[in-house]
Amino acid sequence: MIIIFGGTGMLGQHTARELVDKGQTVVVTGVRRQTPSLLTDAIRRNQVFVEYLDLTDPHAVMGLVARYKPDVIIDTAGYAPKLLRPAAEVRARVTAQLNLLEAAKLYGVDRVVLTSSSDAYWGLGPEFLPLREDMPVPLQEDDDNFIVQSWAKKTLEIVANLYRRQEGLNIVTVRCSGMFGPGYRTFLNLPSRLIRAGLAGTAPDFSKGGVPSADDGYDQTYVKDIAHGMGLVVRAPKLNHSVYNLGSGRSTTYGEIARAVEKAIPGFKVELRSATHATQATSPGREVNMGNFHMDISRIGDELGYVPRYSIEQSIAEYADWLRTHDM
Repeated sequence: MIIIFGGTGMLGQHTARELVDKGQTVVVTGVRRQTPSLLTDAIRRNQVFVEYLDLTDPHAVMGLVARYKPDVIIDTAGYAPKLLRPAAEVRARVTAQLNLLEAAKLYGVDRVVLTSSSDAYWGLGPEFLPLREDMPVPLQEDDDNFIVQSWAKKTLEIVANLYRRQEGLNIVTVRCSGMFGPGYRTFLNLPSRLIRAGLAGTAPDFSKGGVPSADDGYDQTYVKDIAHGMGLVVRAPKLNHSVYNLGSGRSTTYGEIARAVEKAIPGFKVELRSATHATQATSPGREVNMGNFHMDISRIGDELGYVPRYSIEQSIAEYADWLRTHDM
């Protein structure tokens, strides 16, 4: 039995499908009382069970773990970046993780898989690319970007490592790249915004961060590839490390994304800034570029055989097809 906290979200649903396809039984949790659309068939077959709870409620979390007695707990819960004020977000995120880890300790869960992200490396310069799991990461940062959640990823990794060292919990942290695909609700990343605009026949929304540079970008991966990698980590009989990078292993530029969206939606055109204008602000207070941030994925590739299966064109085309028939 596997519990995926936050399992009704995008990554949680895709990870659940990956595990169900391999014969696992999964419990997914969420806050919204709606059936996770990607899991309806598995729910009917009793391979997926849905529970609704507040992760900051210790009694609810403890009760769920006590009832299902999982072998593995996965945490894919999260918040849209900069959605809450600092005090509320710190309290919610840290409390939720403490509840999860205390429940895992009390009920002897064999493995806890926590999702972090490449944001854990935020603050390292281009000389450190590609980003590796054994790199020290800075705690102090001067720059920010509207889609980055570095403080949360770093803080929660520190808490998790404390439990791993002092409580002996078998905790594995997966640093995921940026991701896009079916089930993405916030429409903050560029692939989702461009596809949404193209299908609606409107101009892209560049109100957050301004018009991006065609040559800028970062490690972005189709959610089905991320879910495949999560499944490999969850199902591995033995893991040699406590941290794994998971992504495409390269920076996907905004120009590549724009061209892929144009190909998937004929007649739609995207105008981005050119490289010569990349350093010019398009509005007061425009946030910093992503700097072609990308991770080295050789550890998970060498140890578990992970290889991304979707090209940017394949993933954008499939995602656009999905959005054509689903509520945007």
